[in-house]
Amino acid sequence: MASLPQSIPTPKVGVIAIVWQQQQVLLVKRKYPPHAGHWGFPGGKLEWGETMSEGAARELLEETGIHAEMQAPFACYDVLANDEQGELAHHYVMVAVSGHYQGGQAHAADDAEAVGWFSPEALPSPLCPDLKNILDASR
Repeated sequence: MASLPQSIPTPKVGVIAIVWQQQQVLLVKRKYPPHAGHWGFPGGKLEWGETMSEGAARELLEETGIHAEMQAPFACYDVLANDEQGELAHHYVMVAVSGHYQGGQAHAADDAEAVGWFSPEALPSPLCPDLKNILDASR
């Protein structure tokens, strides 16, 4: 009898929401890996049947309580993170989607440890990889 092929890991697709309000961008402090404790954009896994803009709006609302009109995606980034043994533990393809703030009071929810609005000249640290490049591309 032939054996079934073993499951081959595949990258997961995620979305990140880049939302500006009054010259400040919304960031969350990540609660879970990859990059736990680092500041990044609200986001997460794209769900079955969602467009990238819908997924970014949903993740934004779940993590921060902020409503935004999300636009078309503008960039993609790889997120690769190793475990303590040096083995690949996470592989995401993150799609960056810009949005226009519509309303809501920012508060940390879901998998965000903290949330805040920051000017590009006064970003918190540590930052998730590629954050500054994504920020520059979003303007």
